[in-house]
Order: sequence, then structure tokens, then C-alpha cells
Amino acid sequence: MIRRMWMAAAVAAVVTTGCGKASNKPALPEQTGPAALGVRAITPATELSADVTRVTGQIRSKNEAVLGPQATGTISKMNVRVGDKVKKGQVLAVLDASNVAISVEQARAVKQAADAALELATSSLERTRRVAESGGVAAAGLDQAVIGQKQAAAQAAQAAAGLRLAEEMLRDHSITAPFDGVITARTKNIGDSVAMTPSTPVFSIVDTTGLEVRAQVPESVVDKVRVGSKTQGTLSPSGARFDVQVSVVGAVVDASNRTVEVLADVVGEPSTALRPGALVELDFSSAGEADDKGLFLPTQAVSARGQEGFVWVVQDGTVRKRDVRVERVLPGYVRILQGLAVDERVLADSSLDVKEGTAVRVVQ
Repeated sequence: MIRRMWMAAAVAAVVTTGCGKASNKPALPEQTGPAALGVRAITPATELSADVTRVTGQIRSKNEAVLGPQATGTISKMNVRVGDKVKKGQVLAVLDASNVAISVEQARAVKQAADAALELATSSLERTRRVAESGGVAAAGLDQAVIGQKQAAAQAAQAAAGLRLAEEMLRDHSITAPFDGVITARTKNIGDSVAMTPSTPVFSIVDTTGLEVRAQVPESVVDKVRVGSKTQGTLSPSGARFDVQVSVVGAVVDASNRTVEVLADVVGEPSTALRPGALVELDFSSAGEADDKGLFLPTQAVSARGQEGFVWVVQDGTVRKRDVRVERVLPGYVRILQGLAVDERVLADSSLDVKEGTAVRVVQ
């Protein structure tokens, strides 16, 4: 578990009232002459601070859709209301399909006639073959029977396709649920006209069982977030907690706010109902739990580009420039990889106008 640490905030070199605990290291000799510059100094922390990787996200459904008709017509039946739970394939509304129903009947009759003609042609071909085997029918007669049977088969296939098309058009006059879910909106009523192109919205449906949290994670934090890692979410404003597992870490940084999209699946059985659209807080402070040990400084205490940089170490009342290697770990913090000991003190602000050997006076 990540424990809290003290990290002194970097402030200007001029003596001001600060926050944080004083270092346990004995005070260094101080110069009191006019050349001594009053500064704040800090020692590296050995544990990461919590409460720095919490981000706000929003619950959303993995499956949600706005449903419209696949045909143009007038709604003749409404089977559901807002709030109703529905199953995949359930008919939600029906358009007036009187003319299409007649077309289905006609297509079915044509298919029956074609099937009968095929049966007759097949039977005729079989008789002709038997007679031909005994020499009672010329070859031309047999060929004609074969061709007749093939034509009847083609007509039967065409009739079957026509029936399937008519039945599909009839199904298009029904609006069905594409997945299990809850009806969240209904914009039309019986008697309203709807169009196929552009499709008229009639229902909104949301799957409330497959939920995920979408969060915009700061660029400086996202490197600690790994696909498959688990953390907790806190529902706002109730404070109810639930578990999530990271499923997607975006590959692109949003140039406008320097964030990366992260998606996390809701796992387990939440103790309270989670609703799409609700705001939640995700805690990624434990995402890098294995990396919470080391030496850490505020970024303002280190002048660095990439992994190479330096700090101003306070020694015997003066400052000494020390080259260090660092890595970014959290917003506002870096880990010291090389060049600094745990008991050494450095200027809290590396941008101060000092140079090698500048006399300083540490103030707390």
C-alpha cells in the first residue's frame, strides 16, 4: 500500500512562510554575512505520495444505440415504454405494413405455383428417362424434358428469393432490440410518420449490465496505468466504491488538455446501482505500487531534460551543482536514479539565480 510522504513545495528563495515538516538532519552551518542567500532546502523522500493520481471519469455503457426504422411508414403499434427492460430481438414497435403483408402473400402463392411446376417437370423427366431407356423416346425428347425440369427449378428458386425479399421487407416494418437493455428514450408515438432515410430516431436503448468508466488521464500520470491493472472507483456524490479493471489505454495524447483516454471495465458486483452518465473518481495511486520506493524530489527541485539533469546540493553553507539522472513518476515528482544520497539536502527551487559556491542560509 502506498504510504503518504512529505514533499516540501518549492518556493522562491526569498524568505516566506512555507508548509511541510522540517528535515531531521541537523542544521548546517550558516553564513550570516550579507552575501548569504536565504533559501529553502529539502531532502529526498523515500516513498511516493498518495492522492496525486486521482482522476474524474464518467460511467458509460459498452452498448448503447439510437434505434430507427428500416422502412418508411406510420407507427401502428408501440410495445414498450421508457424504463422497460427488453431482450435482444424483442419487437419494440411496428409500422403499418398492410401493403407489404399482401406482397408476402402474393410471393408465397407464386412460390407454391413454382414448386408445383418443378414437381411436375421433375416427374415428367423421370418418366421420359424410363421410356428412353427402352428406346421409346428419341434423344431430342429426353433433352427437352431435361431442359424443362431445369427451367422449372430456376423459376422455383426465383420464386423462393422473391418470398424471402417480401418477408424481409415485412420484418423491416418492425423495430427490434439489438441487445438486452433498458429503453432510455422514446421520441415517437402511434400514428407518427417515420422515415428510413434519413432514419428517424424512435428509441434509445442502453445495456446497463456491461458498464465501463471513461476517464481523461493526465499525460504525466498515464505511464503508470497498465492494461489489466485493477483499482477502485468512487461514485459521486454518494461515495459508494466499486472495482474496475483497465481495459484500454489510449495511444494518442489530446493536444488541447494533454490527457490520454483510459477505459476501465466495472468488475464484480457493485454494492450500489451504477448508472451510465454518473461521475466517478478513479484512484490510480496504486497502479505503480511496485515502484513506490526510491528517492523522490519535486520537479521544481531538479533542472532536467529527459533523464539528464542537475540539482543544487547544500554543503557547508554553500551550494554545489550535482549531476543526476531522473525519471518522471507522478505529476510534479521525479525519481532520482543516480547522483544523490538519501541524507543530502538540495535547493527546493533549482531555478534560483545561484552558481557553484554561492553562500546560502537555510531557512525553514
